Amino acid sequence: MARAFSVAALAIAEGGANAVGAVRFTCAETELEVELVHVAGYAEGFALGAVAAPVRFAVPYTAVRGLFRRGKSLCVALDPSACAPHNCFVLARFEGDLPGAPGVTSPAAMEAMESAYRARQRARLASWVAPAPVGVLAAALSPDDLASGPLGTASFALLVALAIWLALRFAARLAAWGGPPSDRLRDALMAELSRRMGFAPDRLAGPDAGAPAPAFAPRPTPLAAPPAPPSRGAEEGADALPLRARVLVPAALAVVGIVGTMAFVKRFATPRDLPPTGQPAARGLGPAARGASAAVLESERRERAELSLAHCLCDRADSPLWKQGVPILSVLGATGPEDGAGVIAPILRRYGGGGEEGDGGRAARRPARGRYKFELAVVNNSAEPLSDFRVLLTFARRNHRGERAGITERGLFWEGELAPGRAVKWHVEAPGTEVQIEPEVTGMLGGRIAPAPPDAFFELTRARYRVVRIHAAMMLAWHRDPRAHEALLSLLPAAPEEEATLSRIRRATAEVVPCSVRVEEGRLRACLFNGSVAPQRGVTLREVAADEGRAPRAWPIPAILPVHEGVEVRLPLEGGAEPEELEVLVEGR
Repeated sequence: MARAFSVAALAIAEGGANAVGAVRFTCAETELEVELVHVAGYAEGFALGAVAAPVRFAVPYTAVRGLFRRGKSLCVALDPSACAPHNCFVLARFEGDLPGAPGVTSPAAMEAMESAYRARQRARLASWVAPAPVGVLAAALSPDDLASGPLGTASFALLVALAIWLALRFAARLAAWGGPPSDRLRDALMAELSRRMGFAPDRLAGPDAGAPAPAFAPRPTPLAAPPAPPSRGAEEGADALPLRARVLVPAALAVVGIVGTMAFVKRFATPRDLPPTGQPAARGLGPAARGASAAVLESERRERAELSLAHCLCDRADSPLWKQGVPILSVLGATGPEDGAGVIAPILRRYGGGGEEGDGGRAARRPARGRYKFELAVVNNSAEPLSDFRVLLTFARRNHRGERAGITERGLFWEGELAPGRAVKWHVEAPGTEVQIEPEVTGMLGGRIAPAPPDAFFELTRARYRVVRIHAAMMLAWHRDPRAHEALLSLLPAAPEEEATLSRIRRATAEVVPCSVRVEEGRLRACLFNGSVAPQRGVTLREVAADEGRAPRAWPIPAILPVHEGVEVRLPLEGGAEPEELEVLVEGR
């Protein structure tokens, strides 16, 4: 009679398994004996329920419904009518019996299986917890040459997180693998179960043969009469150390790989310090060769300066047109439909001659009297309609003592709703030499107050009054809408009093614009944004001089401006005063 074959294994939570922990399978003559040593029930979404003490039961071999390998594991499924609730096992880390004691596994081996199970659970938990923080930390510490911009940084973080996840999942699999001896025991158990189920023929023995050698006996395994077992301390030292190594080595290799990659990129992707132009290696070369070498060195110096600049983005150009913000309700004045200057001025009338007889010439010294006659338009710049609002105009003149006199008020009322990006107009006449305009709706765009859409301002470029069309072009430039250039061209030619405003709109609609301009510690800091479809090289940041008598300051920028992105520059501020307005000049334009 063939002797019983017994092997212990670790049931893991994979596939359709409904039990996790340490189990023992014993192949007896007529039945398969299953002992649940330290087993807990496993099911997705349910709490674990462990058995209180080892449980042993036996099932016929006909109750084995499934037996197959999955990677390094062995899957065994038993008939639920023969045993329940633990009838599906995914087995890993196989251990043999103690020599001379079939069905008994060493305590050190059982502790090793429990340790392997705990290590596997920790690795699986770390695979869900660690990748995201490690990926974010690696992206934050990576140099700009490796990953720049939101998309590049996010992609690098995702790649690092995926690598950490794969490494930890691999570590979890290694923790449950017992090495080549475990694989031999797994194959032996599978072969023995197959033989007893009738799927593999018994080995034929000769007439002189004694007890047949078991066909499942591995070489060399604990079943093949191993030498005397070592002490418990020796078993723990020989088994616990490889287990820790199998768990920690993949994680350590992943961390070393990431750090090594970052160090390699930082060392070799950043430009090296250039030797001086007149280094000894250039001696003996002809003038042409030295000139070529100097050109190469200058090109490398330029590229090094370009790589050192941080990247930035701009919503719109910095311009005096909206430096103080854009009001919710813009008030525009004009003397007629074709007046685009937006200046509200009185028509003055002075007393003539020396005055009447006997007045001592006092009439000539009297202040001039005036009268206003203009068109007043208001534009709703916000995304919300405005209803039933007022505009108060206070007219006055100055007497011979410089005091306000002859105060006249005009109240303008709009009944109904003014849609976003729409304009209304009134004709105003009143005496006086000065006027104060107070709209009922105040405040600036920004925060919770959103601007009207660009389409509304583009429709406003067809308004009858030129001052309204200029305002519409300015708001398209504020939106950084490409149709602002078309609106600007429709306003040409410009009158002399309109030239300053239209020039500022033109500079704000350029393909390369400055933004976020400020002075910090005596240096000019700005972001130069390239809105064109090609990289720009050889740009110069220049001041727009407020008066013609002063030469504007200029700063050449040794940088390539990437497409739809900007670079941040810090420049020496000669003269100390902050420029009122800046523009970017592109070489060849």
